[in-house]
Amino acid sequence: MTNGNLKIDISETNRGKEQIIIDRKFKYNFSKLKKDNTKIYRCTEYKTLNKCKSFIILNDNKEVLNYDSSHNHPDEIKKSLIPSDIKSKRIFDKISQEIGYICPEYKTIKSQITRYKNKQLFPNVKTFDEVPNVSEYYKTIRGEYFMIFKNSNIIIFQSPFQAKLFMENKHIFADGTFLIAPTNSYQVFITRTYVTELNCFYTTSILLMTKKNKLCYKEVKDHNILNTYYKAISNLCFINIEYIPDIFNKIKNTCMRYKSTCSQFLNFLDYFEKTFLNIYNIKYWNYYNNIDYITNNASESYNSYLKNLFVKKPSFYKLIYTIQFEESKSYYDYYMRIKGIWRKKSRISERVDDINILVEYYKNMEAKLKNIGCSKNDIIENWFNCLIRLNNEINNFNKTK
Repeated sequence: MTNGNLKIDISETNRGKEQIIIDRKFKYNFSKLKKDNTKIYRCTEYKTLNKCKSFIILNDNKEVLNYDSSHNHPDEIKKSLIPSDIKSKRIFDKISQEIGYICPEYKTIKSQITRYKNKQLFPNVKTFDEVPNVSEYYKTIRGEYFMIFKNSNIIIFQSPFQAKLFMENKHIFADGTFLIAPTNSYQVFITRTYVTELNCFYTTSILLMTKKNKLCYKEVKDHNILNTYYKAISNLCFINIEYIPDIFNKIKNTCMRYKSTCSQFLNFLDYFEKTFLNIYNIKYWNYYNNIDYITNNASESYNSYLKNLFVKKPSFYKLIYTIQFEESKSYYDYYMRIKGIWRKKSRISERVDDINILVEYYKNMEAKLKNIGCSKNDIIENWFNCLIRLNNEINNFNKTK
């Protein structure tokens, strides 16, 4: 559009607001709508350190009513075009200016593509009950259904490929995160498997949960003894199965002395006892004779990776779209490594080796205690001390990682 001696192009900002470009040199963002419906646009350098005072006023027909061209900075198009390591004279010509105008900066292109993709997604669902039972987003890129379960409190996503990994590998790890839960959910719970022969982790299912579960950490974090026992529960998987019930009872009985301040933690201990000591066989979650991998780092780093994919909490369909894409990446990665096209990852074993050495020490201590005729209580105390040492060992590792 040409207006007198000015060439005016209509564009928009990264946030979708109206922007005009004068003579393919200077950019102006919409600033104010006056009572007579005329619009004031100010130079994009107005709110920077330059405080450029240039402005332009247009009527409804985009005709120029007033134009102040007193810029105090280089051309906006030229400025955004010049890489820091290239001499200005090599690109300050008409051809370069035209290319700079046609090809916007990377950040601009990226944000515009993201905005376009988001517009293609279905409108967000505001409540868990609004989540549909059937959707085109419930298919993998390969066309397989991967939403396998749904009720009023939980939705589970697992592709046939992920189910295969879940069944074929003995190491299954789980971790939850609140940071990427969509607005209609409370928590995202992720299970992963460790494929030993590839030394790789792969996601095996993703759960969306709506119910809030009371957290007990706030009760114990400032209490020295309770906090020690809280951490010790997660390390029961490393010690001799034979003494786990006795050590658990020792922890629970001690915590009962503080029941007025740790009711939620005691409820958790009741749940743990019922589920992991009575319903499930301890050997299914115990590593005592087979510590191959410690998973906290891998699970937490994957949660951080997912969080960094979103600027803010995603909509339901944005999260599902991302899950769909990540599943496809895992599928491709797995088969490229299985076929030998991609190299297997090198094993990083520092943390595993440290814990193996520590557990082996207490194994030897148990044998010595038995040889000199010590009581079962002495052996229980031996493994309880191992738990406390494991707390410190893992805590020190996390500080130095």
